[in-house]
Amino acid sequence: MGEWLKVLLLYPPGWTLVTGSSHLALPLLKSYLQSNGLDVSVRDLNWDAAKRQGVELHKTSARKSCLAGSLSQMNEPYFSVEDRLMNVAGRYGAQWNAQFGFEYEESPQNSSRLAFAAIDRTSPFDTLFDEVVGDISRQQAAVIGFCLASTCQIIPTLQLCTRIRESGFPGFIVLGGNTVSRLSREMAIPAMFDLVDALVTFQGELPLFRLCQAIERGDSLDSVPQLIWRDGDDIRWNTHNENLDPDSVPTPDYRGLPVGQYWGENYVNLVAARGCYYGKCNFCAIPYGWGNGGYSGARSVDRVYEDILVLMERHDINRFKFVDEALSPKFIRALASRILRDGVNVEWEGYTRLEPAWHDPAFMEIVGKAGFRKGYFGLELLPSSKRNALNKRDCARPKLLLDACRAGGVKAHLFCMFGYPGTGEEDAKRTVEFLLENRELIDTADIFPWTYAKHTSVPKVQPTLDPDRDWSLEFNHVGTDPDVLSSAEVTELASRYEEILWDEAPRLLHPTYRFISPWSESKGVQPQRPALSPASAYA
Repeated sequence: MGEWLKVLLLYPPGWTLVTGSSHLALPLLKSYLQSNGLDVSVRDLNWDAAKRQGVELHKTSARKSCLAGSLSQMNEPYFSVEDRLMNVAGRYGAQWNAQFGFEYEESPQNSSRLAFAAIDRTSPFDTLFDEVVGDISRQQAAVIGFCLASTCQIIPTLQLCTRIRESGFPGFIVLGGNTVSRLSREMAIPAMFDLVDALVTFQGELPLFRLCQAIERGDSLDSVPQLIWRDGDDIRWNTHNENLDPDSVPTPDYRGLPVGQYWGENYVNLVAARGCYYGKCNFCAIPYGWGNGGYSGARSVDRVYEDILVLMERHDINRFKFVDEALSPKFIRALASRILRDGVNVEWEGYTRLEPAWHDPAFMEIVGKAGFRKGYFGLELLPSSKRNALNKRDCARPKLLLDACRAGGVKAHLFCMFGYPGTGEEDAKRTVEFLLENRELIDTADIFPWTYAKHTSVPKVQPTLDPDRDWSLEFNHVGTDPDVLSSAEVTELASRYEEILWDEAPRLLHPTYRFISPWSESKGVQPQRPALSPASAYA
């Protein structure tokens, strides 16, 4: 590639703020494109937008309030910040929830009609957008890429794209990310292509690189994999894929992003497996964002270990969060063994399944000593014949797991989900009773209402589709069996038991506590690092 071709990657505002790291997409894309000769810059507009409002939640205030112990003291740092965000958003007929993001009233981002109608609405991002448009003009980027991880980012993205086009930008604008992948058919409409030139689905490294090659050479776009684009009056779908070896991607490049300046205790996001190695839970649509099969391979332990060493060296940070849908015990054990072999001072956490390995004291000792601080487990419901309907096919022995985690020095988060077809009040009651009885063994928990997710097929229910909510990722439903709760009943059930948990054990749910819960309280510890191997040339 000619090094003259400049690419600007943007992460739009509207996403959650309760994170200690930037989203992983831009660092992955940047590292891959740079390794192939492109000039790439990145900008996290989501962080920038909140920073301009003067709101942040520092780790010191989070730790101090949690050590104090009372609910009112834990509430103060988080809800005082969120109240300020809400007050700002209220001036624009919107809400700005720190956890869920920025939304205009009545959720217009779930409707293509309402979303395009909202393009001209004012927002707290207007001044930021003016600055970005000026920067684009000065930088002379040939390609601008947006990553949309949430539907809350749709309208801000369309608003910024409109300003970029109105400024006379002559280059190429492309949208990608999980939201675009899951809504690609609904988003591929003429009004979208009046603002952008293409959509990219699933993993973006190779499609974006091939797109840049085609632009530089003046080639047709029909050779670019996973690209949706307008060719004259026709919208074209390039359905072919090009396999990406996860080990071929260099270490994620966070340079240019505000590492260490996010809310709470900061860490760096990493990914090992692209998708879920199991991927058969009936209710889950998350793996679809990686590709139609839901799984696209895993990075080797050697390469992930190298990523950790490189990022520790670059950013003087030794905390990492794996954003894999599920880390396998085999991978966790292998990585822990490498860390222990070299004596690296590192802390890490990740999502994982209820596998038998978590009951093994030897396994727990290894991962605990290697700095695995917290596992996030999908319990959903306490074991019963009804739980089998979820098709998790795991080893759900939650009390045994919690005891083993405590013995190994690993904290546990339990995800709970109520209202799946065939389950109901009794399942929710038993599960919450278990959480309360074992509150000293559980670090944090979540209670979610089951919703019918796009790209899933669930028995005993029929989704109710609203043609004017064509950009929805979740649907209301009606039951086809008498034992199935309605959408409203599911929401009420989950809300009621979440209130019970909040009243009796607020730490399990509290957002302030979550900013610091996985990480040690030591300060100023310099990470120990072995010398980097020649493989770090990828860096």
